[in-house]
Amino acid sequence: MIPILVILVVGVADFGRIFAHGLAVEAASRDAAEIVASEYLANPPGAPAVSLADPAPVGDPTYYDPLHLRAARVVCAETRSLPNTNYDPLTTNCPGMPLVLVCIHDSQDPSCGLEPFGAPIPAECGGLATPPTNGQDGSGARWVEVRVCYRFSAILQLPIISFGDIWLQRTRSFVIPCYFVLGTQECG
Repeated sequence: MIPILVILVVGVADFGRIFAHGLAVEAASRDAAEIVASEYLANPPGAPAVSLADPAPVGDPTYYDPLHLRAARVVCAETRSLPNTNYDPLTTNCPGMPLVLVCIHDSQDPSCGLEPFGAPIPAECGGLATPPTNGQDGSGARWVEVRVCYRFSAILQLPIISFGDIWLQRTRSFVIPCYFVLGTQECG
């Protein structure tokens, strides 16, 4: 009877860990999207020659790539305490885990769908397999989308009963709040 109870307790603990890790990944993706949206608002592409009231100028990787890297580093910093995270405290990067995709939906971001640290996307990360496009869905609104995929390793690893690796995926978006600058809901 004791082995069954131990397996049951460890299984319940794993479900709690999955839930807690999922919340951490979700918070990291949401925070990264909000920070990049704020940085976009503070320093829009083409500024000062182009304002937020105008359509975004032709995408320049030297503008967008640092924003993607900033979002990825926010995710890295907020998930660094999770197991399987490859966090490097010197560079604040986490190449390989968790995996991050960032897209700024202003119809000009040329780096949508590229993992900032150049890590390959495994098949288990289905939400990252189809990269986002930088389209605005026919509206003038601009927003930041952050997708995160994290590999969770369960404690319970028995030949008969095993959760194995579980891939947690979260996508969060944050609208670039142009009403702070323009007094209108949408940019350009």
